Amino acid sequence: MDANNVWFYGNIGVWQYDELDGSWKDRRNGLPAGADHHKINCLIRTSGDEIYAGTRFGLYHYNKAEAVWNVIAIPHHDSHVVDILEMKDSLLVMTRSHLWMTPIYGDHEFIYVPIPAPRGYDNKVGLFKTMWVIHSGEIYGIAGKLLVDAVAAIFIFLTISGLIYFFFPRIIKKRKKKDRNIKRIAFWNKWSIKWHNKIGIWLVLILIITTFTGMFLRPPLLIAIASGRVSKIPYSVLDDGNPWYDKLRRLVYDESGEKIYLATSEGIYSLDNKLITPPEYVNPQPPVSVMGYNVFGLHSGGSILVGSFSGIFAWDPANHVVLDYISGQPYRSPEGMSSPISANMITGYFLDINDGEHIFDYNNGVMSSRHAKKFPPMPEQISSSRMPLWNFALELHTARLFKPMLGDFYILFIPLFGLSTLLILISGLVLWIRKYKRGRRS
Repeated sequence: MDANNVWFYGNIGVWQYDELDGSWKDRRNGLPAGADHHKINCLIRTSGDEIYAGTRFGLYHYNKAEAVWNVIAIPHHDSHVVDILEMKDSLLVMTRSHLWMTPIYGDHEFIYVPIPAPRGYDNKVGLFKTMWVIHSGEIYGIAGKLLVDAVAAIFIFLTISGLIYFFFPRIIKKRKKKDRNIKRIAFWNKWSIKWHNKIGIWLVLILIITTFTGMFLRPPLLIAIASGRVSKIPYSVLDDGNPWYDKLRRLVYDESGEKIYLATSEGIYSLDNKLITPPEYVNPQPPVSVMGYNVFGLHSGGSILVGSFSGIFAWDPANHVVLDYISGQPYRSPEGMSSPISANMITGYFLDINDGEHIFDYNNGVMSSRHAKKFPPMPEQISSSRMPLWNFALELHTARLFKPMLGDFYILFIPLFGLSTLLILISGLVLWIRKYKRGRRS
């Protein structure tokens, strides 16, 4: 954070790099144990040389004298800090749903800063978000999450019992021919059929809903719902009085225009620096993937650099200009439905002490831009850092883990797997109804 030392942050915590001798230092001391707690969403060095970081679980201040992070309690259960902004002698601390103000120095007393509803607010929510909370169970809070956990266990049971139902009759037939005992295997076959049918028919509707919503949370089916908006489901977490519930993502303060640009899951809005007047949606603006903003900050010439899985763009809202930052060409919105993922899936940006630009790409690693200097290789101590177990599970659940084996075809895994699951569920329902009708007639 000084002339020669740069601090990098991300999913593996905070690391300091000395540009003169090429050494790396671990700056995670004080963060709670567990890889989840080391995922840093934002990091800021104030004009007074104070360092703050935001994580999924709260706000931290770096004590330089003791080289340790100290947590700062936010007075709300929504402690998922997504961005931090310095304004005069205060910090604006933004979580996924709320904005707070606290002094940079001294006691950190938080003042809630309500953001007015945007102009033209229709009290609707994105279709993608609706599908997401239904699929995850979040739609009805902890009870909904526990229900979806139970559904996952039921899927496992139905899969195993279905395999038993498919293979055991053949095994029983072979054992009969050999005059071998079949009592135990016949018992488990009968038990599996009974509970496979009962549990399956009781919960078939929620199993279909879970499968169907999951199919649309990944490309290519994601394209069909990415821009859709629907009414909020009554009495759910979406039916909240806060117009910004779970929508806030990033902040930029443009001193020259005395405006704050608020990046949300539904686009970018401009606010006055007093945070009083309703935010206004800004047109035109760069495309941003539903996966969120990975770069959002002031850049040279007064523009704002905006990067996501949809690419990286130099955005000048005052002059209504959006340029593709890699090609330098004006951005043109595609007609009709288009992929929410670009060839350049941007995850970060870094400007070194010699003004050399480095763009971080999800697939290609670090790309040097407009210069030949290479980014330093990743040291062993970072590459060997562990990832959260839930992160591994997510990569498996979304099929991204299969990309090395399937190449670009991995993107079809989820829709094809989801479609086959739907067919199994629906065909099982049809067979049960036919059997039930035959049983009533006999």
